[in-house]
Amino acid sequence: MKNIILSIILAFVFLIIPEYIFAEKISGFVKTESTDNNKQLALQGATVYWLNTSIGTATDKKGYFEIEKSNETNILIISIIAFENDTIEISENTKEINIILKRSPSIEGIIVEGDLGGQFNSSGIEVTQIITEAGLSKLPCCNLSESFENNATVEVTYADAVTGARQIKMLGLNGKYSQILRENLSAVRGLSSTYGLGFIPGVWMESVQISKGSATVINGYESTTGQINIELKKPEKSDKLFINLYANSAGKLESNLTSAFKLNDKVSTMFLVHASQLNFVHDNNNDGFADMPLMSQYNFMNRWKFDNNRKLDGQLGFRILHDNKLGGQTGYINASEENSGFYGIEIDTKQYEVFGKLGFVIPGTEHSSFGSTYSLNRHEQNSMFGDKTYSGIQNSFYANLIFQTIIKTTANTLNFGGSFMYDDFDETYNLTDYNRTEIVPGVFTQYTYVLPEKFSFIAGIRADFNSLYGTFITPRVHAKYSFSHDFAIRGSAGKGYRTANIFAENQSIFASSRVLIIEEDFKPEEAWNYGLSFTGGFHLFEHKETKFSLDFYRTDFINQVVTDINSDVNEVRFYNLNGESYANSFQAELSLEPINRFDISAAFRLNDVHVTMSDELIETPFMNKFRGVVAFSYATKFKKWMFDVTNQFVGTSPLPDMSANPEEFRMEEKSPSYYILHIQITKRFRNLDIYAGAENLTNYKQENLIIDAENPFGNNFDASMIWGPVDGRRFFVGLRFKIN
Repeated sequence: MKNIILSIILAFVFLIIPEYIFAEKISGFVKTESTDNNKQLALQGATVYWLNTSIGTATDKKGYFEIEKSNETNILIISIIAFENDTIEISENTKEINIILKRSPSIEGIIVEGDLGGQFNSSGIEVTQIITEAGLSKLPCCNLSESFENNATVEVTYADAVTGARQIKMLGLNGKYSQILRENLSAVRGLSSTYGLGFIPGVWMESVQISKGSATVINGYESTTGQINIELKKPEKSDKLFINLYANSAGKLESNLTSAFKLNDKVSTMFLVHASQLNFVHDNNNDGFADMPLMSQYNFMNRWKFDNNRKLDGQLGFRILHDNKLGGQTGYINASEENSGFYGIEIDTKQYEVFGKLGFVIPGTEHSSFGSTYSLNRHEQNSMFGDKTYSGIQNSFYANLIFQTIIKTTANTLNFGGSFMYDDFDETYNLTDYNRTEIVPGVFTQYTYVLPEKFSFIAGIRADFNSLYGTFITPRVHAKYSFSHDFAIRGSAGKGYRTANIFAENQSIFASSRVLIIEEDFKPEEAWNYGLSFTGGFHLFEHKETKFSLDFYRTDFINQVVTDINSDVNEVRFYNLNGESYANSFQAELSLEPINRFDISAAFRLNDVHVTMSDELIETPFMNKFRGVVAFSYATKFKKWMFDVTNQFVGTSPLPDMSANPEEFRMEEKSPSYYILHIQITKRFRNLDIYAGAENLTNYKQENLIIDAENPFGNNFDASMIWGPVDGRRFFVGLRFKIN
């Protein structure tokens, strides 16, 4: 209660800070050339924002915008879907500008944004939120898994009590049903499902795009509940040098370095380096197990960008990662000999990746283009959980070819192309081999219609020919209708498929005495997702727009590979769905700016999720009923000081049936609700930011994290029954230094 009062007082203090000085502004119009009559057409909803800041606005129905001048940069970015971004250097005396945007030949979608204090809501056809680089800086954000603490759409929880692994949930379902991409290439998939969120450093990211519901067909058939696309910093516009250093009270140290070089007008390159480690053993709850494993990670990427006057552009790069974790009982970690008799956990992961893109405008045309993306990946993992062993190697290749053209006018866009996916899995669990090779060529087509300022529509279908499961037919549709500039309704429907990877996706179960039982050959998972979203805005505080959104999504499974941890406390059973499985998710969100530079955002989500286990329809274990997020952000003039407060309210969740255990090793039927508080303060200098704060300031932790922790080789041991925070209060400090 004291912490809740503290956060309210902080918000109140922010509200009463008066505005003494009004910033200078510039204004202008954003338009495009019409292909029909050579007239200039106004572009409504175009995003106008200052580079690497959260200062932004959107154009009105006449294409007009007005934006405060920034004291940090003079580079203004203008973007809107289906058009090329424009980057303009603004001189000190500029008051008005006019921008003409060209249609984009690029295969990468451009998302229109509106300012939401570090998070933007798309005004495009799909329901999309964008966390900007400024938004990512509101929390220490050491990696992707920590990027969603102030976002209500994506929930991040711990997978178990011993490995430090985090998992996401979206629209009431596990993150495996959401497609996680890095610049439209697969980022977390297959063997990287459990630990992959920790392999993408937060400092490397330029933005995170969160699309709800089934995505368009261009990026494959695997997205069911949503798509998370990470945009990394770009070689052609990033800082020459950027250094981030971080340390927290648990002893974790982290350093990041990015460096971009523009070799000439056509070629640029960038180096991204990450190193982190935790070398201190903590057992704050005195259960004999380390709260977090000792770890070290080294991550390196080099990427190149080629741009031949926008007629031909391409990218090429490679990445290498090595991650090592050592956990379990403190006696094992501190022991000088391997066979110490203690319970230990060792996880060693290596990743190697080569990736690239190529796009060009087809000669002799103005609105027809070709694009391609490709990646080659190898993932290696060797691990031990007490007396259980698991190892896996995944070799994957992916290519996607896309043609884009218009039908008579730019209001009608047609995309079509093909993809090829190759996966080779070689897994070993307790000396038993489980191998699979999956080859999936596919074709797709997608039509987009845009009636400016009123109606937009995307319809797509793809056919994929899976070497193991036959043909997948994937239809998807998205539509948007605008009642006015401020109010719009969106709808989507689509199907998704995926192949279950039961070992890689359920590694937390290895940290238990449960026996894994595979009851039958698996069918591909198949589900329909439907969604409606209503967004609006109104002026509550003078010229500041208050925005809100309401959305509802439902996912219905035709088939699901069920992970049954409810039927028997000594087993985990895997089988195909025999009955119903569905998820309903409702979310309401509100954002406002009562005074300049003070943002308030509040969101509330309700989940209703059920699955059939052993012929009984039950509430899905560990899926909380509700979650609320309230975030306050305040910045002084010129953002010399910034204050960020994030409040999380997490509701109860059903827990697995543990009644067959001895009484002392049982759990309640439901977890309690709880409250979490994060705070960060940032002091900015010319080229240096210093930040400090606290995560989980309320110090709330789940009690009895490990069942029968005193007997880890016994029949009742289980470290996978996690519904709340594993670690407590953590203070942190860091700095960001850059040379433009």
